[in-house]
Amino acid sequence: MGNDSYSIYQIKETDEARGVRFEPLERLKATGGAVDHGNYDLVYGGPLEGEIQTPAQRLEAIYQRFNVDHPMDFAGHSLSVSDVVVLRLRGEVTAHYVDRFGFAEVPEFLDGPYLYYATQRPVDIGTFPKTDGGPVRIENYDARVPVEDGAFVAWGCLTYSAPLAEKQAQNYELRPAINNPDLLRVPPRQLHARVQAVGRWEQAGNMPEARRTTEQRPGHNDFRVKASSAQWLVNLAFRRVQGKQARAAQKKPIAAQLAEGAEQAAKENAARLVPDKSEKKPEKDDR
Repeated sequence: MGNDSYSIYQIKETDEARGVRFEPLERLKATGGAVDHGNYDLVYGGPLEGEIQTPAQRLEAIYQRFNVDHPMDFAGHSLSVSDVVVLRLRGEVTAHYVDRFGFAEVPEFLDGPYLYYATQRPVDIGTFPKTDGGPVRIENYDARVPVEDGAFVAWGCLTYSAPLAEKQAQNYELRPAINNPDLLRVPPRQLHARVQAVGRWEQAGNMPEARRTTEQRPGHNDFRVKASSAQWLVNLAFRRVQGKQARAAQKKPIAAQLAEGAEQAAKENAARLVPDKSEKKPEKDDR
């Protein structure tokens, strides 16, 4: 019960997504559309507390609340057709489309696209894994730029239709986007590490108790998620911690930045393909 939570997703305010906003599921699929996670923004979330209820009862209660009695800090529109509610109940994660009459489960919402950032070098041959899931799209930026609301910097990004294994991402120094669907299922060990990072950050900044997402466990040196908080809030706070650390790193002395630049250049040179000396060179054409 303590980890049960919900998240509400609404379609982005973009021209590309205009054609699928407020569409009933049947009509959306009839026109070749899909419930694509990439079209949505996370707008709200919170813990599921109180008596144990069925998923249908939970969804109905959420629908009533976000149509009749909006929370004060809710900035989205009333829960409407085409919105998606993600439930985390007793360790199971499910996604539900707000349809014309009731909800329809949409497991595809929890699948791709999966975005990974190239943090150490521009995307080139040999700098990313090839899998059954792609990459289906590759993008190089004009320079190393801040991404994820300034949480870190990247040279480019790759899109896959299925998530990479953690080892694959590490081997190629790729960093997953914070909004990837698989991050809806953050493993307990990874969540614990995030809670500790956020807890230390909130404590060091003397954040007011009312604004904290974590609390120190009585008689221990570690932190836990506050009872009035939800795991997704910790994930958002963790992104802010990353952003603060990235900005601090950019303020390093010039000498340290030059040394890091030289090390980066060496890595990029090593990543380039080395010609196979065993191959026979083509003969010159003297014509």
